[in-house]
Amino acid sequence: MAADDKGRAPDMKMHQRRAAAAWSERQKWSSVLADCYDWCMPWRRGGDGRTGASTMHLFDPTAVVSTMSGAGKLQQALFPPGQPFFRLRPGPVSQMIAAAASDDARARDAAAVFTRQLDVLAQQVAPFFGTGEWDTAAAELCLDLYAGTGVMLILPGDRARPVRFLALPIEEVALESGPYGGTSGLFWRTRKSRREINAEFPQGRFPQTFLDLLAKEPEGLETLAQDIVADGDGWTLIVSLDKVADQPPVATFTARTKPFVAARYWRQPGQVMGVGPALAAAPMARTLNKAQELALKAAAIQMLGIWGYRPGATFNPDTARLAPGQFWPVQSTGGVLGPDVARLDPPQARVDLSSFIQQELRTQLQQILHDERLPEGGATPRSASEIMARQARLKTDYVGAFGRMIAEIVPVVVARVIEVLYDQKLIVTQAPLDQLLVTVEAVSPLAAAIRVDRHQPTIQGLELSATLEGPQGMARRFDLDRAMPELLGDLGVPPAFLRDGAQLQAFDEQAQQAQEAAAVAQAALDKPKDFAEALAPPEDAAGAPPA
Repeated sequence: MAADDKGRAPDMKMHQRRAAAAWSERQKWSSVLADCYDWCMPWRRGGDGRTGASTMHLFDPTAVVSTMSGAGKLQQALFPPGQPFFRLRPGPVSQMIAAAASDDARARDAAAVFTRQLDVLAQQVAPFFGTGEWDTAAAELCLDLYAGTGVMLILPGDRARPVRFLALPIEEVALESGPYGGTSGLFWRTRKSRREINAEFPQGRFPQTFLDLLAKEPEGLETLAQDIVADGDGWTLIVSLDKVADQPPVATFTARTKPFVAARYWRQPGQVMGVGPALAAAPMARTLNKAQELALKAAAIQMLGIWGYRPGATFNPDTARLAPGQFWPVQSTGGVLGPDVARLDPPQARVDLSSFIQQELRTQLQQILHDERLPEGGATPRSASEIMARQARLKTDYVGAFGRMIAEIVPVVVARVIEVLYDQKLIVTQAPLDQLLVTVEAVSPLAAAIRVDRHQPTIQGLELSATLEGPQGMARRFDLDRAMPELLGDLGVPPAFLRDGAQLQAFDEQAQQAQEAAAVAQAALDKPKDFAEALAPPEDAAGAPPA
């Protein structure tokens, strides 16, 4: 981001009140998200990033495994690694202008040039998404999306990595709701050492108390506030030390495009935070975990038993421990006081919960978390119709949230990367991605599948016409020169592989010339010989007529 060289000093008191309001709203989600992280993604919850999460309370891994699988499948559907996931196209206003001037040859040429320029710009930007950092940040973003909300920063880097992508832990972030359901502010609080803070902002304006502590204890931790708020037509990053009142910001930066992504999976009107599949599955995951815990305890008691002994004192239930392999002091273990050591629980009394509840809970959890892997084993094989239904349901499950996730991620990321590369003079064009003149289209596998559904009537019409009227009838009824480019483009075929109008015309001319040459050659072969030549006897190899 560019340093704020306009001399604007933000009102820190007003800004701190704004941040406090956002964090007050954020605290309402803390317990809900903590429950989700505990049962579905315990390793994602790390606080300041220096401590790991305990998994000793987990007895069934279904929710954890299905969450990881579903998040990976979501990344593959939205941002497949190693493949382009967007393209730049003329927006609806540009297409309307081009359609209105379709009779003008110069206007058609200008529209074609504009489209080619957008293709070139997309090809220039796409390699910067081929780094492992983008794939890692996208994977973490999709994992947080499964909890409901994912946040990523897009920042300028150095010569080795011009663009940096950083997914933020959602427990360190508070969002401010903007107009029309968007986000107008991000408030990030993270704990870092004083040495790290000073190295990250070498030109920062630090208070004297911080500098004194930096000299004495450089590894001491401070809470760093990095807030990004909408400022007119742009965005401003305000860096400050948290809970330091009446101090100017450490640094301020400005950007023309939105420097962060705040995506929500499902969102209710009026909510700034989203709701994801893992958040919905957390109560069921807790129930399944408890059922598995009871089943394991029942199995342990069945194997080890609970034993009683007669120490000569009265049995005290307050001090007796209900656990496998325990010895309880009792007054008597049987007739005439019984043996000194006797097993109290009957070996046949075993509670088996997995047979009637655990498998059903696992199946429901996998459905909620979009984990459509076919279960292994079982006496009855899975039918082809069930497999097809599972795949169809996978696409349907994502469609409801697909539009919002695409609108909140792809245009924001592409516009921000273009600005960063343009400021670093790595590209010479900065197209305004306003979704009217220039639009960003997703070309991920899920987007392609949804667009193919839109073209399904056209494809069925082509197949029906070819079946009933043959290829000539299909070409007679359909304008294939107009239909095929759109169909192939929506399937995700790169534009560089498709011929444009001039190339198609040149190909047709070459094909016609080849066809005419073949016809001339065939006519020369089929031409009848001269009458005298036809009556002359054939000669042998030596040139003499046969005897």
